[in-house]
Amino acid sequence: MSGVPAPFFELIYEGTDISADISSMVTEVSYTDHLHGKESEMTVTVHDKDGRWKSSWYPEIGSKMQLTIFDAEQRKLPCGLFELDQPNASGGRDGDLMTISGLAAPVTKPLRTQKTKAYERINLADVVHEVAGRVGLGVMGEINDLFFERITQRRERDLEFLKLLANETGHYFNLRGDFVVFTSFKSVDGRKASLEIAKADVISYDFFFESTGTYSKGEAKYLDQNKGKLTRYEEVDPNITTGDVLKISGERLEGLAQAEARVKSELHRANRGKFSGSCDLVGNALAVAGNTVNLTGFGRYDGKRLIDSSTHTLSRDGHEVSLELVDARA
Repeated sequence: MSGVPAPFFELIYEGTDISADISSMVTEVSYTDHLHGKESEMTVTVHDKDGRWKSSWYPEIGSKMQLTIFDAEQRKLPCGLFELDQPNASGGRDGDLMTISGLAAPVTKPLRTQKTKAYERINLADVVHEVAGRVGLGVMGEINDLFFERITQRRERDLEFLKLLANETGHYFNLRGDFVVFTSFKSVDGRKASLEIAKADVISYDFFFESTGTYSKGEAKYLDQNKGKLTRYEEVDPNITTGDVLKISGERLEGLAQAEARVKSELHRANRGKFSGSCDLVGNALAVAGNTVNLTGFGRYDGKRLIDSSTHTLSRDGHEVSLELVDARA
């Protein structure tokens, strides 16, 4: 025996730890998290030789599951709380399987009802807390100080509305269990790198630089309350040399602060794609969406990058993680 610890998982199903009961049946455990706008997902696939997963052990839709992954160095990755949304039975000559899938979005909460509501003379943080609190969710993150004379939620689901606000004001948005994560670009992209990824460490990689879809300048028109007329706001990105201009049109922005936030947000989202790529490496609990990494040994592709999404997979072959990376632009 080598004495090297093996990666493992812990699965709590409706408050009961079922890890030991199902470990011999499990063929694969997968967890995918996203930095912005998409729910985290998990799947557990098990052998169903005696058909119990289609009868007495059938997993009910809406059941709560909590998944934790421990890598080979016993570092803990708390994947979070999920609600089961899709039990899938499959099989063939090689046997029967049951795949249990869950989403981080709490499907039993009224998050998918469309609403129309106006918010007047209010800070962005207060809007976020009000919308999240209406559906029983807390708020995590650093929210920029931005004041609205008026903003309207127009026949939008609460999650869609919060995502739209994040898109327009320079924030990342997602769900983590019973919390809304609404946090500024700077609070994420500006973090110290959590992980060094050397070329010798990766199983495979695919990196590239892209100029299409990036912009050296952004501009928008806003209503200047003092002058009573539309005024142009411009923002230059000195790191992009394409000469293309990102024009935000058809928007009635209420003032300079909103115009500045909107243009900076749109430029950030577009220009972070200047670098993008993917890599696969041995499982590491630090390799999760929202963390930054330093690439080394890749020549011109070296540098600080942001994990946009990650997929951790535990199988009989071990623990691997696949990363989608973009430029970290604090």
